[in-house]
Amino acid sequence: MRKFFQILLYNFFLISLIYSCSSDSSEEEVAPPKDIGPQYTTENDSIIEFLQTHFYNYEDFENLSSNQKVELVIDTIDGDNSTKTPLYDQVSTMSISIEDENEDMVAHNLYYIINREGNGANPTVADSIFVTYKGMLLGKSTFDSRKNPLWMDQTSVVRGFQEFTPLLKRGDIIINNNGTYSFDNFGIGMVIFPSGLGYYNNATASIPAYSPLIFQINLHTLSTADHDADGVDSINEDINNDHLFNNDDTDSDNIPNYRDYDDDGDGVLTPDDYDYDGDGVADDTDGDGIPDYLDND
Repeated sequence: MRKFFQILLYNFFLISLIYSCSSDSSEEEVAPPKDIGPQYTTENDSIIEFLQTHFYNYEDFENLSSNQKVELVIDTIDGDNSTKTPLYDQVSTMSISIEDENEDMVAHNLYYIINREGNGANPTVADSIFVTYKGMLLGKSTFDSRKNPLWMDQTSVVRGFQEFTPLLKRGDIIINNNGTYSFDNFGIGMVIFPSGLGYYNNATASIPAYSPLIFQINLHTLSTADHDADGVDSINEDINNDHLFNNDDTDSDNIPNYRDYDDDGDGVLTPDDYDYDGDGVADDTDGDGIPDYLDND
């Protein structure tokens, strides 16, 4: 029976391949990705022009009540709006380095506004966050929106989103008399970043390739992540501290440390290798500066 299904699957793949390569199908050659440095320069110029010629509904964000949410609206500075303050005069800037095709680092500017900082802890780039958000393009069209909070894994979102959310703080969880809950004083902010911190040349149904992105994010609460449940918070499994989690693989087993229950591949599981004496500090039995859970010697 298993062999039958394997043959069936192979035949289906073969038919699909023949159909896709038939003379009736379009033959489009996929262009290689553009060089990161020049593309960033082009997009950053477009973002700056956008910031200088557009404003957001900042007056609606003044004097927010503790549980209030306001939807981001962006418009052109023109006509009746000619006296509005441009985004350019309101944003702060963060620089994030991205490796290009020559393994050189190219700094990418990320522009942001904090409308309300929040009242609790900040998430890390590795944590799970409970958020509502709105995603827009520079053309002001909305490509995604979530008005009911949902959990998102920070290691699985685009880099600009991931790097911005730690600037916000979680809110206070309020348990209502009827058993429902709500959030007070949660962080609210917006961020604009180039495609190198987004999807770059990977187009989606609603996002063209090389599109700068705009997000409004409301950070309701968070959960400290330990993806492999090995007792080491995922943020501490980013050994080189580059905020990229799939390139930290101490034992080269193709399982990154943050998802590996035996980080050094020595047969002793990380929970048993990390803090055997229970003093809250990673053990280093041989004193070589490498904690036991990362040291297979």
